[in-house]
Amino acid sequence: MRVLLVAGKGGVGKTTVAAATALAAARAGRRTLVVSTDPAHSLADALGLVAGPAQVRDWRAAGVPAPVPGAPGQLDVLQIDARARVDESWTAVRRVVGGLLAGAGVDPLVAEEIATVPGIEDVLALLDVAAHAPSYDAVVVDCAPTAETLRLLALPEALDRLVRRGLPVENRIVRLLTGQGFAPETAAALDALDDLAARLMAVRELLTGPEAAVRLVTTPEKVVLAETARARTTLALLGHHVESVVVNRVASGPAWPPALVERHRDALLAARDRFAALPVRHAPYTEAEPVGVEALLAVADVVLSGSDPLDLGAVRAVAGLVSDDDLWRFDLPMPGARIDDVDLSVTEEGDLVVDLGPHRRVVTLPPLLQRCELDGASLDLTDQGSVLRVRFRPDADQWSSTLGGTA
Repeated sequence: MRVLLVAGKGGVGKTTVAAATALAAARAGRRTLVVSTDPAHSLADALGLVAGPAQVRDWRAAGVPAPVPGAPGQLDVLQIDARARVDESWTAVRRVVGGLLAGAGVDPLVAEEIATVPGIEDVLALLDVAAHAPSYDAVVVDCAPTAETLRLLALPEALDRLVRRGLPVENRIVRLLTGQGFAPETAAALDALDDLAARLMAVRELLTGPEAAVRLVTTPEKVVLAETARARTTLALLGHHVESVVVNRVASGPAWPPALVERHRDALLAARDRFAALPVRHAPYTEAEPVGVEALLAVADVVLSGSDPLDLGAVRAVAGLVSDDDLWRFDLPMPGARIDDVDLSVTEEGDLVVDLGPHRRVVTLPPLLQRCELDGASLDLTDQGSVLRVRFRPDADQWSSTLGGTA
């Protein structure tokens, strides 16, 4: 089963590319689901379903995919009601956190506001993706704008680390054995938080696995291309494989002013240079907005040129442990990054903390590296782009202790 996230800055045409890609996958014989995690849903509009037949469900109702009439092959569409996911998955946790704060003398209304995690509505939308994915051969996700998507993709790992570090199972066992247990409502909330973290980590594994990828959509403008390049770097840091870039709304031909055509041509060339390791496709600027099945399939034909709708062939970079002479190395692909933008450290718990501007990734290092000392790092250029190579030197004291005091 294949998963493709279609991401990019707001207004660049992500929904059009996502819907066109999903239609092309269905036409190729794959049972396909196209999902929107964008709070400003527009999948129904792009597919021409706003005034569609009765079998198309209310787009505000979450949970059940609806078929797309007229689509070749099986294509279902789902627009997720994130608020409903909050009511189902977060209410118990939020209630007890708010209660604990209120018990400490915080005004109940203020406690409720503090207990509401920013962005939780977005991240819980991922649970619907995981729930429906096994029923399909392909899932295409129309993501929210770039900033929201990066936050969305970073939260599962961050929440899992919070639960592991802040609410370790060992502490709960000690409380249970000593009779100092939690109140029933607190225990229920902690169990709910554990369950939520585990389910979100399962979604993360789905979205970063070998059958998952990200397709970035951009437009032929310098500012937008620069944001797209930064998004590619951050997605790689978070463990996601970017498989292609689609430059949308490229003006060409006599229908458009020559100056605009020249500017877009230069921008397209710049995009192919900037994303040299990736397939870069483009969709033309058209007078009529592509709405409906036929118009979207026409977009797919231009963008894909007969290629696999879900894989345009970019080489998948791999993070992980590498032996390097008398050192060990941990590699993290970070195409487009500059060494001055990267800060890293290793925590006492054995986590590698990598900061890239406002974004952070905390990686639990393999046990082998947890017995080593940080020896430095470099950002090296490879065929797939820059790779952050973090070097570790064995710590003689820890290795001797592990081996029972022998050298």
